[in-house]
Amino acid sequence: MRIVITGGPSVGKTTIITHLELLGYKVLHELATKIIKEGKYLPWVDRQKFQSEVLHRQLCAEASILDFDNPIFLDRGAFDGEAYYIADGLPVPPAFSTVDPSQYDLAFLIEELPFFDQTDVRRENLEFTKRLSLIIEECYASRNVRVIRVPAMLPHLRTDFIVQHVKEYQKGRVRSPEQAAMIFKAMTPIQSPAPVY
Repeated sequence: MRIVITGGPSVGKTTIITHLELLGYKVLHELATKIIKEGKYLPWVDRQKFQSEVLHRQLCAEASILDFDNPIFLDRGAFDGEAYYIADGLPVPPAFSTVDPSQYDLAFLIEELPFFDQTDVRRENLEFTKRLSLIIEECYASRNVRVIRVPAMLPHLRTDFIVQHVKEYQKGRVRSPEQAAMIFKAMTPIQSPAPVY
């Protein structure tokens, strides 16, 4: 069960992912920051090469996830990269059309905070974050991934909000062919026997 934690820069995604990890959930940490710190690919030098490397590593990391039943939280998903291409006015590579959106059960869009924390690896601003958030939402929603907005509030409250929604989602999730058959049977109207003459 893959759940994307997404949003623009400096919205608190990493803090939420850390809280989820401390609660015992499996997480996949953001790869873009790691790539920037390595210094070979930098978004402000060549956005296309940088995003290509991010997508490659993201898909490899996601392919290594073999647990499909328990929640695994991803600090960004593959379609976040597409949103950056769109935000920068760059042509979107065809590779994004090969990504299966059904692998994502939910996407939580973390709404922006009233401030922007610039760092050596985060050089955007609050206006960019607001614009990118809308694009990210469209990238997931247009592929029928359910997007849930997480409002600005204290980090632990955001984490609780996410966990509660995931638990509710799990209750209604079909886990096996047998369970699907039972649900289908329960939903099928009972046919009255044909009258005998």
